[in-house]
Amino acid sequence: MALLWREGSIHAIDGKYPDNTSNFDKEKIEGDGLSVIQMSLAPNVLCEMSTITKETAKELWKSLKGFTRTGQ
Repeated sequence: MALLWREGSIHAIDGKYPDNTSNFDKEKIEGDGLSVIQMSLAPNVLCEMSTITKETAKELWKSLKGFTRTGQ
C-alpha cells in the first residue's frame, strides 16, 4: 500500500480519482499500480497470481487479500 501511495497509484485500487483526471491519466495510474503490485510480490506468490488472469490493479489487490487470508 505504501508503494502505491508513493508512486501516486493508490487510485488504481481505491477508484477515487480526482474529478479532473483524464482517461489517459487513469490508464497510466492503472498500469503503474498494477506494475507496483506485481514487482512487490515474492516469486512464489507472483507465480501463483500469474495463473489467475487479473487485468486491473484492483482485481489483483483483491486476489492478494484473499490469498494471504487463506494462508497459502
